Amino acid sequence: MAEPTPLLQAAGSGGTGLYMLLGTLLIALIGALVWYVLNQQSAAISSQSMALASGNSIHGLTSAQRKRNNAIVVVGPMGAGKTALWTRLRFPDSATQPETQTSMSVNSAEAHINESKAYLVDIPGHQKYRLDRDSYLPMARGIIFVVDSARVTETVRTTAELIYDVLANKKVQTNETPMLLLCNKQDDPMALSNTRVKALLEDEIDKLRASRQAGLDSLRDAHVAASGAAAGGDDDDAAADERTSDFLGYDGKKFSFEDLPNPIQINESSLVLGHDMSGLELIESWVADTLHS
Repeated sequence: MAEPTPLLQAAGSGGTGLYMLLGTLLIALIGALVWYVLNQQSAAISSQSMALASGNSIHGLTSAQRKRNNAIVVVGPMGAGKTALWTRLRFPDSATQPETQTSMSVNSAEAHINESKAYLVDIPGHQKYRLDRDSYLPMARGIIFVVDSARVTETVRTTAELIYDVLANKKVQTNETPMLLLCNKQDDPMALSNTRVKALLEDEIDKLRASRQAGLDSLRDAHVAASGAAAGGDDDDAAADERTSDFLGYDGKKFSFEDLPNPIQINESSLVLGHDMSGLELIESWVADTLHS
């Protein structure tokens, strides 16, 4: 009578297939990890090259730089074209312009624009750079807010939140810092005109203003109820001050950029490096006028 085949031997062929499958998956996982690491290193090297080209450290300003009175701060949502603008103003000669991609750090450098010396600062649009943005805004002589005109209907909420935060900054309000609202990517067939972009942002900021004030009022009421403080006390005064400082425009009137103390100019542009850049002359003229005002 034949002896029974051991279980391990019977499963040998199946086990080999399983080991080969696991090995293939492991190799694929290692390959994906290597690709990710190399991609991150490439992005970091690109950002460092941009910073070196600008002649400044990407780790912030010195105390002397913070005292400048010629800073033009470029802000806006991700992918709007801020770095392309910064690069074009920084390197007027197209032969010296480095390639750009979504910024991974703050770019800052001096540039000569229409015989005026400007200190250009490009702030990445990601929310994690909010502290960097808030540290540069107080020194801004002018602010260029770049909007992607082709995608603004998709990003109108985040764009409105960002422009609200910039305009509600206490130093920006106190200094009445002028702003250029730049409706970029007009070369895209889907781009909206500056008039339409302005209307969309005003509608969204009006909604955002109402929701923010309702939130502040709720927090104030909850604090008063929890502390047992009487209405009209110091807490109410502090909440009222905060409500006033964070409120844009006039209470009871639909928000409009014209109601702000900050001079707001709205232009269109198509800032694509290596191609004709429409709107650039108006931008340069605005920068020069702002520095001389």
